[in-house]
Amino acid sequence: MNAYHEQGVVFDCGKSRLVGIAAIPERPADVGVLMLVGGPQYRAGSHRQFTLLARSLADAGFSSLRFDYTGMGDSEGGKHEFDKTQDDIAAAIEALFKAIPGVRQVVLWGLCDAASSAMIFGYRHSRVTGMILLNPWVHNGEYSAQVKLAHYYRPSLSKIDQWRRLLFGEIKLVPAIKELTRNSLALMGKKSSGATRRSFVCDMLDGLQRFQYDVLIILSEADLTAREFSTLTANNADWNAATSKPAVTTNTVLAADHTFSQRLWQDEVSQLTIDWVKRR
Repeated sequence: MNAYHEQGVVFDCGKSRLVGIAAIPERPADVGVLMLVGGPQYRAGSHRQFTLLARSLADAGFSSLRFDYTGMGDSEGGKHEFDKTQDDIAAAIEALFKAIPGVRQVVLWGLCDAASSAMIFGYRHSRVTGMILLNPWVHNGEYSAQVKLAHYYRPSLSKIDQWRRLLFGEIKLVPAIKELTRNSLALMGKKSSGATRRSFVCDMLDGLQRFQYDVLIILSEADLTAREFSTLTANNADWNAATSKPAVTTNTVLAADHTFSQRLWQDEVSQLTIDWVKRR
């Protein structure tokens, strides 16, 4: 194991000061990892996942910075959505290089909508030379109900005790069917009217297509967000092509939930991350 230390990092993003924690090995590699926070949480991550990952990376000789977005955790300013975080990411990249002078390139690491942010903005930064994307968020109504029916309700109803739950109203199948019907009709209406409103999912695809470096995608086997992403990449030709490039590697963590809540799953994610960064 490498000796390392952790230090607080405060940096400017516009008129706000953002707060992060850098984990710095005694002899850092020239590749650092910038952890992007997904959802309404702060730099520790669910189940302290980001803290534990940062320390595992430091043990392996890789520096990292985990930080609070504007308006979250200890950072100043007003909160904004994940697809409006370009300035935060750019400021954090510069803060990482300033805090750890030996680092010359950075890998973006994000879970859920943080993975979506990385896809949207990663290609815009010249020193971002890799992305690690966990359970990317692509929920826009088109596939969600199909995924629920295929991967939640259908397996449940293959068991006798689940049929009893359905009969007694404990499983709400009708809402999913209604949602699927509503989304299908809405999609048909968009196609017939020629509506082409661009969504963040389109921006994700555009960013992934433009990104010229290696990408690691990690999916949880027992997570609807991951299933929705897999359904999109399987059924959309452009997404299928983008995720099938030689530069893109996909791994699935068996039985894992969305946030990899068990230590076994967290350790597997850490090892996948470290091995992938080492190979680069």
